[in-house]
Amino acid sequence: MANPQTKIRPMRQSEFDIWLPHCTNEFAKEKAQVLEIADDQALKLSQESFERSFPNGLASPGNNLFSILDDADQVIGTIWFVVSTKWGATTAFIYDLEIQPDHRRQGHAKAAMSLIEPEAKKLGATKLALHVFGFNHGAANLYKKLGYKTTDISMAKPL
Repeated sequence: MANPQTKIRPMRQSEFDIWLPHCTNEFAKEKAQVLEIADDQALKLSQESFERSFPNGLASPGNNLFSILDDADQVIGTIWFVVSTKWGATTAFIYDLEIQPDHRRQGHAKAAMSLIEPEAKKLGATKLALHVFGFNHGAANLYKKLGYKTTDISMAKPL
């Protein structure tokens, strides 16, 4: 069940300054695990990716960053999406959703996913999409419950 007291608002600069290195490091950990590469190599690739996405920091065009708030207006998470048009479809692609560990399993992620829908629609999106790493069963289950369907599956086998 979504938490009815969850709110979102545009991310502030001070929050971005914390979020960017945190998200860069978390993405590197996930990539190292999935690609089976060294941590330092994954971190370098992650840093390069975020530098391309945020050349002007929080003011980088096309990025939609929101802080997720609880009923006391405390920041308990973040959500980032980008709207683009490809193959005739305008899609809001969710690049990151994170709820702080002590606030998980309280309906905040589900609520935040619902709250960004009107934000994405305002920007012309007609659908939401996202990627889930294969090992992240909790996230995959949440998105299935929210009506997301599998659109493709990438698979790998070590040699």
